[in-house]
Amino acid sequence: MKSFYRELIKTGKDIKTFSEEIQVTTQTIYSWKSGKSKPKTRHMHKMAKILNIDIDKIIDDFYQ
Repeated sequence: MKSFYRELIKTGKDIKTFSEEIQVTTQTIYSWKSGKSKPKTRHMHKMAKILNIDIDKIIDDFYQ
């Protein structure tokens, strides 16, 4: 499981709320979670801010 998703679970937010906050669809979140696609840089920055984690952790999720 991607670390961004584990962090999302810790916050108690649901996928719908999170997707609205970073301005993508819920399907996009599921695609990121499954590894079918990768978020754009601007979305990674939003994710890091919302989840209160370092951007490097999110980058590592998708590019290692």
